[in-house]
Amino acid sequence: MPTLEGTEIVEAGRRLGFDFYRLSLQPRQATWPSAVQEGFDAAAANRQRRHTADRFQRKWLQLRLGAWTRGRAVADDVSVKLLQRLDVTHCPITRQALTHGERTGSDWSIDRLNNDGAYAASNLAVLSVLANQAKGDLGFDAVLALSSCQQSARGLAPIEWLRLAVLMMGPAFTSRQHLAPVLPLCASLPACSVRLAMQQIQRLFTLHAGRPSGKNWLVREFRLASSSDRAEMRLRFLADAVHDGLKRVSSPMACWDVWLEPAVLQALVCWRESLDDRGWATAAVISGHLAGGRRVTATSLQPWHLPTRGYLPGGSASSAPAG
Repeated sequence: MPTLEGTEIVEAGRRLGFDFYRLSLQPRQATWPSAVQEGFDAAAANRQRRHTADRFQRKWLQLRLGAWTRGRAVADDVSVKLLQRLDVTHCPITRQALTHGERTGSDWSIDRLNNDGAYAASNLAVLSVLANQAKGDLGFDAVLALSSCQQSARGLAPIEWLRLAVLMMGPAFTSRQHLAPVLPLCASLPACSVRLAMQQIQRLFTLHAGRPSGKNWLVREFRLASSSDRAEMRLRFLADAVHDGLKRVSSPMACWDVWLEPAVLQALVCWRESLDDRGWATAAVISGHLAGGRRVTATSLQPWHLPTRGYLPGGSASSAPAG
């Protein structure tokens, strides 16, 4: 008798097959798992209307098929609309323009930032195939170590490994934020990924401190976390440092490189050190409020299936085709 988890896995495969019929003109594939074929046949029997899939629908179907055959969980919040929201024009790691369907290293791909987590909105990013393949099954510590090398490794330069570490850090430290290192936010974070408070603050200053009005706005907002004159002075110094640093960046895409300037990152660290635990907690809440973020909780992380390292409960689904 199949278990509840096994039944859910089979039903997920049938839903996938149903969507393959409904959202594409692709014929039934003999290599598909039996549950996927069953869903495809059910949709055909019901005479579902068929459509030509756009690139987001194709990627959604491919992602789910690849995950299902490997027993990986796909959260309910992974949808076509999510992929549209995550879409970017350039790889945040290589900063090269992304292509689509050209079967080259510049093609776009969807990557799980924490390899021990499922396919979930807060754990996904759009990367080039080149960056995705270089990352492979490497964890955060290994990626960060490669950023300290003196030469390229696995096709990525040290600065590109650092950008990848920046993207991976939030998902890697979801349940142990106090252990996360302070890294320069030298890459644009994915639209929905987990962000640590330090990253959220860097992002806000990067996006708004380039204008005098934005710089002053941030000082007013974060002043609530600065309970001493010393902390407020360091906050103002941070805002000025980012403001001046942004004047020196070469292009809008390079705005994140402002944090590679040692003086700018040190200004952030000095302000952080001037705050007590309550003040830093207040700063974290303010950053989340200003960015429109939501607090990460044990409940919000359940779709990641961390106890099973991102796999579906009950074991991997069979990838064997139907007879």
